Amino acid sequence: MDRGQLGGLNRLPSLDAEQRLGFALSLRTMITAGGVSAKSRAAGAEALKEAGVQVDDVEAICRVMDRIPDTQIRNRMLRSLQEMTWDSAFSAIDADRERMERELFAEGDDSLMLDPDLKMPDYVKFDFHLQPGGYVGDALAGEVYHHGTNAFYMGFNAGDMIHGGLVACGQEPLSGGVERALDMATGIGQCATALKQRYPDAEVWGLDPSEPLLRYAHKRAKGMNLPVRFRQARGEATGFDDGHFDVINSYILFHEIPFSATEKVVHEIYRILRPGGVFNIYDFPVGDPMSPESRYMFEMDHRDNGEPWSIDLMENDFDGLLKSAGFEITPGPRQFLVVKTWHCHKPL
Repeated sequence: MDRGQLGGLNRLPSLDAEQRLGFALSLRTMITAGGVSAKSRAAGAEALKEAGVQVDDVEAICRVMDRIPDTQIRNRMLRSLQEMTWDSAFSAIDADRERMERELFAEGDDSLMLDPDLKMPDYVKFDFHLQPGGYVGDALAGEVYHHGTNAFYMGFNAGDMIHGGLVACGQEPLSGGVERALDMATGIGQCATALKQRYPDAEVWGLDPSEPLLRYAHKRAKGMNLPVRFRQARGEATGFDDGHFDVINSYILFHEIPFSATEKVVHEIYRILRPGGVFNIYDFPVGDPMSPESRYMFEMDHRDNGEPWSIDLMENDFDGLLKSAGFEITPGPRQFLVVKTWHCHKPL
């Protein structure tokens, strides 16, 4: 049953299903914004200081933090919460799967370019964030991802407000206007539609290797009356011409691919960005100083929340890679939670 929308999010087929996900959302708010995480961090800071552990000794940090009861409770709650969220989302959409799949696979148009011969890289075939099947293993992965991440954002993003805020803080090219813009690893297209809203006269593309996410992104954009074009391709080989784009955007891309792929993607982005163009990045706070207990939180996200490549990014020289590719970097503001901003200009 189609029950309309709340903000920009499709309502689930039943009120009971909505309430189950609403409980997960409320529980996450209690853990992350309430007292559970705060108690864990405070207890960890005290224990780590007493043990004299340094921020670069990750094994020692984990040994200390893993023994703290408040931290054990937090870790177990977050893991169970994530599993509950995906179970609730899948259970809800399975009741209306036939209709949803029929709508996704309805005859499309040339604004959705799929590649049936695309060789899917192994690093994409993973249950990211513990989502069963990940981004490519279920035809309705996009619908599930949208509901699950709304719970992660604690209900603050039903209308893509966070993605819109990120795109709004993106810098402009060094010269000239914006005729073409690209959202790399667009997922369900939330930053792509935000780019179209910021640059209504520009040709806007979203690129991703996942067919299920792109089909959902295409359906969403059409429902929003925003003419965005989507292409299925790998970030290492986009298929676009040299210097094609004035603005390129990426949000939470690089911590979800191995650093060996990151090197190729960064050079590909430099190739397809025109001289004077800008690449705005939003991702984990790579290279920033952090406390030992904060470093532990990223380690837990890596080992217990389906983030296989996040530490690979954090332990490599991301800024050095961007500069070696030819970019001139200016730092941007911190955004939602721990998101760091880089504005990377291609010299004229």
